[in-house]
Amino acid sequence: MSFKRIEQKMKEFLINIDEDSNNNSNIEIEDLEQKLGKQLHSDYKKFLVKYGGCSLESRKTNDDVEFDVCYRPIEKDPWMGVNDETQLLESFYGFQTNIDNIMDIVDTYSDRFPKTIIAIAGSPGGNEICLDLDNGKVFFWDHELRNPEKDFYLIANSFEDFILSLEDELVEPCGDDGIVSIWLDDELLKD
Repeated sequence: MSFKRIEQKMKEFLINIDEDSNNNSNIEIEDLEQKLGKQLHSDYKKFLVKYGGCSLESRKTNDDVEFDVCYRPIEKDPWMGVNDETQLLESFYGFQTNIDNIMDIVDTYSDRFPKTIIAIAGSPGGNEICLDLDNGKVFFWDHELRNPEKDFYLIANSFEDFILSLEDELVEPCGDDGIVSIWLDDELLKD
């Protein structure tokens, strides 16, 4: 594993780091590891220091066309359509003081995740991207399920593989559905 490969991949995207996120230091990481009772994998530690709290934007987006930053999972999750091959990435957690603070996220999910799994990034709809601290695998967590054995879907076999799977995906423009307006009779709303 090489953090240089992760850094190289990250250069493909515009990186938005909250000005509040520049306190990602080894002290915060040690506090997190103490809270977890486990060591973080080396590549993820380095990523957290350099990129924690960031969101990514595609460099391909311009005035005419929009792209999202997505990942290509090993296992499809329930939110993916039959023809979908990718899933949207929202933002990575870090040590900032807003809602994306990883220490708060760990507390939020401590009773819903196995002790070896932590959320490292957000996915649309309240779902999470998680890291297994024992084996280094990255998973998608479906917030609507309640079975810890079945709530997680494999995204990548390592954090590095997850980052390397990130790609730009064209946002399909919404087409005209043909509906210009709709009128409802007031009688419809009466008891």
